[in-house]
Amino acid sequence: MKRLFITSNGTLRRKQNTLALETKEGTKYSPITSINSIYVFGEVRMNKRFLQFLGKNHIPIHFFGKRYLGTFYPRLFNASGFMLLKQAEAYNDPIKRVSLAKKFVEGAVKNMATVLRENGKGDEASRLREYLRDDMLGKAENVDEVMGVEGNARNYYFSCLDSILPNDFKLIRRSRRPPENMGNSLMSLMNSILYASVLDEIYQTHLDPRIGFLHSTNFRRFSLNLDVAEIFRPVIVDRLMISMTKRREIGKEDFEDMTNGLKLTQVGLKKVISSMDKRLSSTITVGRKKMSYSRVIRTELYKVERHLSGDVEYSPFLIR
Repeated sequence: MKRLFITSNGTLRRKQNTLALETKEGTKYSPITSINSIYVFGEVRMNKRFLQFLGKNHIPIHFFGKRYLGTFYPRLFNASGFMLLKQAEAYNDPIKRVSLAKKFVEGAVKNMATVLRENGKGDEASRLREYLRDDMLGKAENVDEVMGVEGNARNYYFSCLDSILPNDFKLIRRSRRPPENMGNSLMSLMNSILYASVLDEIYQTHLDPRIGFLHSTNFRRFSLNLDVAEIFRPVIVDRLMISMTKRREIGKEDFEDMTNGLKLTQVGLKKVISSMDKRLSSTITVGRKKMSYSRVIRTELYKVERHLSGDVEYSPFLIR
């Protein structure tokens, strides 16, 4: 099963049991049984029957413009009343919620430290870990304080990341809407793809993506994917960003000015999409098993399920 990325303008139709993308260049066909999810970056037309076709086959479709726009999320076919109650119970219990939120932040900070260490920033990695060693996280009494610890750690991490990234891709300061420079533009796109990819994996579990723990459940449609993505942003996005920029796989020619901020050109967009797709599909060894990063993310969600069920205490995925 694959992620289908669409960067061209055109029309999506159902042709029997096949997805047809009609563009100026012609029509491309993809068997519906080979697709796990769809990511739309171009201007694409479709109708209600097509969305019904996706829903019947349990395929989410994500829409992107200058940033992530939203997701058509089919009815949850693995929905579990038991798990929904457990998620809501943990969210409404301040102790249970803050405990799980701390685990997500712990995983994120430790993985950020590992990225610094593997790029020759051992002292900075040790200092970052002090956010955990000094029990700053342990002293946090509510989710707002946990978010504060995470925010301080990430700000320090970003400043260290700037000493690793090439000059053209330094973040200087994190900016999103709109991204103010090439580094922020690249990171924002990669993060958006990661958030959608985590959402894909949640769909295959009994979990409800609307109930997160670190990120509040409010008018935002999805929040659990943001929680879990915190752990994997250093692992997948930041490592790939360092690799692509240092190897000059992406450069100034891949960006263009907007009225405010920058965006990737069509060529640059395709480069990033291809690299993210390859990274998510690449395998690593976890214990005695080899798994793709996508599978590792789903396994992480299963661990959250078991934690909520009271079977096993959750511990976040850490890179070595």
